Amino acid sequence: MTKFRILIVALAMSLSMLHAESNEKKGSFGLVINDNFIKFSYIITYLGNSYKEGHIAFQIDFDDNKGFDLASEIDEAETKLKVNKKDLRGTIERKSASSAVLFFPTENEDDYKGTVKLYSDIMGYKLQKSFRL
Repeated sequence: MTKFRILIVALAMSLSMLHAESNEKKGSFGLVINDNFIKFSYIITYLGNSYKEGHIAFQIDFDDNKGFDLASEIDEAETKLKVNKKDLRGTIERKSASSAVLFFPTENEDDYKGTVKLYSDIMGYKLQKSFRL
C-alpha cells in the first residue's frame, strides 16, 4: 500500500510540473543593432484573469535587456491572442525596462480553454508562443 501512495504522489507532482511548464514559456531572439548582433532572452508567464478583472494576461520578462528599454519596444498594434479562430487585440502595460504585461479582454474565461497562440512584435522580431490553458 505504501508503494502505491508513493506512486500516486510522484504522479501528482509530475502532472503539476507539466501544468506549470505550460504556463511559462522561455525563448530568445537575436537582432542586429548598429551593426552588432545582440541576443535577448525572455520568459512569458500566463497570469490568467488574476491580474486584471475582465482580461486574461501574460507577463513578459527579459532576462537581460542589455540597456535597451525592450518593454516599450513591444508593438501594441501587432499584439494579439488567437483563440478558437478569433483574434483578440491586446494592450500593453509597461512595468519596467525589462518587463511588461499583455492584456486581452474576455467575456467568459471558460471560452479560452485549450490551446491559444500569443503573437507580438518586439523591435522587428515576430514573437509567437502557444499556451495550453
